[in-house]
Amino acid sequence: MWVVIGMAVVVLSAAAALGSRAVTRQRRARHDPAVPRVGNRSRALIAGLAVSGWVLVYAAAASNLPFLHHDTIAGAAIAAPPALVKAGQPTATKPPAPDPMAALKAGDCVEVPIQQAHDASGAPTWKAGTPEPSDCNTVDANYRVLQMGPDPCGGPLYTLESAPKDKTGKARYHLCLTFDWRAGVCYDTTNMDVPQKVDCGTPGEHVVQATAVFENSTSGAGCPRDGRGAVWVVWSKLQLTVCFRGGDNPGK
Repeated sequence: MWVVIGMAVVVLSAAAALGSRAVTRQRRARHDPAVPRVGNRSRALIAGLAVSGWVLVYAAAASNLPFLHHDTIAGAAIAAPPALVKAGQPTATKPPAPDPMAALKAGDCVEVPIQQAHDASGAPTWKAGTPEPSDCNTVDANYRVLQMGPDPCGGPLYTLESAPKDKTGKARYHLCLTFDWRAGVCYDTTNMDVPQKVDCGTPGEHVVQATAVFENSTSGAGCPRDGRGAVWVVWSKLQLTVCFRGGDNPGK
């Protein structure tokens, strides 16, 4: 770089000296016709020296500017990092679907599928399925809610208890059920262990119509009488008495 600068100084100095002499000579020629004027060749030489000198100055300066370097750097190109995306709000865990059984209250009805099974000795018995809410006025609504809440079932009347558990193994609620005996409703009592609600026009020897239901009672003295008297069935353990028409034949 310094060599180039030195050459530029020499060339520019020569151009300046020749230019100064040319100016002086040109002035003298104006006043003395005997003095020859500066020719075109001299002018071209001075201009060429001046241009060459400034070119050398520019070259020296340009060689020292970092943004004009053309060095080659070995390596692989690296892609620009992706733009950052603003994080969204954390998604809450989807809540579990509401349990329709949890909304039941005392007096509501449910349908409990009853399936035939066998006990440990091989004797035939009955197994209750999963209860589901049902309209009390339908024949499918075979059980009634006695108690619904956090406390275990109590009292003599309940015959089924449903207590689903949460993830910790704790019962979410206790659903206490009893068979839905209702005055005015007809039942097929072919098997009194699992009677079934039926339409009162259904024929059958053991199709009966309840005329009264007495809870906390083991006496049929209060049963209504018709022309053929009255029939009743007592469940001592349940403390329950159900009355039927005088001509009915409940059970086997």
